[in-house]
Amino acid sequence: MTPEALAILQQHLLDALSEVPDETRRLFHGRGRVWPGLEHITVDWMQGVVLVSVFKEPQASELAALTHQLNALIEAPQWQKSQAHTLLLQHRYLPQSTTQWLTGEVVDEWVISENGLRYKVDFGKKQNSGLFLDMRYGREWVQAQAKGKRVLNLFAYTCGFSVAAIAGGADHVVNLDMARAALNRGRENHRLNDHDLGRVTFWGMTCSSPGPR
Repeated sequence: MTPEALAILQQHLLDALSEVPDETRRLFHGRGRVWPGLEHITVDWMQGVVLVSVFKEPQASELAALTHQLNALIEAPQWQKSQAHTLLLQHRYLPQSTTQWLTGEVVDEWVISENGLRYKVDFGKKQNSGLFLDMRYGREWVQAQAKGKRVLNLFAYTCGFSVAAIAGGADHVVNLDMARAALNRGRENHRLNDHDLGRVTFWGMTCSSPGPR
């Protein structure tokens, strides 16, 4: 991360915070490889919580510069205008994906919205918060296509696509994932949206496991 790259990131965030969206959005997607030197950084707007994730271990001087810049962001008028209250720096390159609270009180669980649907996310507990924001357009597409369909959601994780499908009028969705805890969160997400769980199945198994007959 050169000083020039960090300046681009800072300006991008200042612009984004000037007019924050009503719902959750990815504010900066460095992994799209549009901004040289920032390919390992993403920034997510979680409706009051700003999550900065670093996917590649930086040099100590680079990390110090990034942290200094983020602390300066908190003092900017754009931050105050956005009504953001928490800024997190997640070190995704570490085994436990350690998360630093740069400002704000510790938030264990948080409810966000996307395309009018609600999802519960976690901060500082796991590698992933509970919803992959770079798949927003995919969930939007599924919601638009799902009416009257029966949907199989493989590698379902917390069932974001299932929530979108049921909201779009799918007759039934089967969610398949080996992580039962993630499926339990998916069940919570459906409940957050007042969905009929009789139209949703949750299978905790791998694709090669024998399913119910």
